[in-house]
Amino acid sequence: MIKRKKTVNILLLIGTFSTTLIVGQNNNNTQSGRIEVKEQKTIRTPEEAVEELKNGNLRFLANAPINTNFKGQIEATKGNQAPHSIILSCIDSRIPPEIIFDQGIGNVFVARVAGNIQDPNILGSMEFATKVIGSKLIVVMGHNRCGAIRGAIENVQLGNLTQLVNQIKPSIPIDAVDADSKSTRTALQNVKLTISSIMNNSQVIKGLIAEGKVKIVGAFYDVTSGKVTFYE
Repeated sequence: MIKRKKTVNILLLIGTFSTTLIVGQNNNNTQSGRIEVKEQKTIRTPEEAVEELKNGNLRFLANAPINTNFKGQIEATKGNQAPHSIILSCIDSRIPPEIIFDQGIGNVFVARVAGNIQDPNILGSMEFATKVIGSKLIVVMGHNRCGAIRGAIENVQLGNLTQLVNQIKPSIPIDAVDADSKSTRTALQNVKLTISSIMNNSQVIKGLIAEGKVKIVGAFYDVTSGKVTFYE
């Protein structure tokens, strides 16, 4: 468990909030016990969007969210929106992206479907987010202990769920014996294949990435710790 000291220094510099948190030495994110976390008020590049999500997860892990003025966020976004990222994640109730990345209202688009797979509706949503609104980052986020992944491995047959888990099956490794290892490896491979599928099926997104206007990355959430690992 992370133990925060009382010292929290907040520095306002050129439109960017920089928050320094002093935390316990047992924190895995740093050897010195010091975490640098920042909320960038204006995200101009895909790289800045990645950095902000990483920093947001650090704030979440430290139990120090800064995007909590929801009434103010509603007021600020009532006329327009400019989310810097679109996140495709599983519907699992334990991984709400706005919370685990400390993004509040108006900062990210979120598309959720069991197994974080893509289909034409997801692709259309991503094209709207990037080409029309101007989001700079696409994140495909899987997680461990995923029910959809387990359903694919166990060959679940249930109504429309059958076709969903069938889309995950190409990610199942044939050489894994241990159940936990098989599930985790399947989830990670599913993220990679989903990213490839997005690139192969959307010329709009592929073009934006080629121009450097948009970046697509994979991520993996650990439901036992709350930590997100990015794969760029």
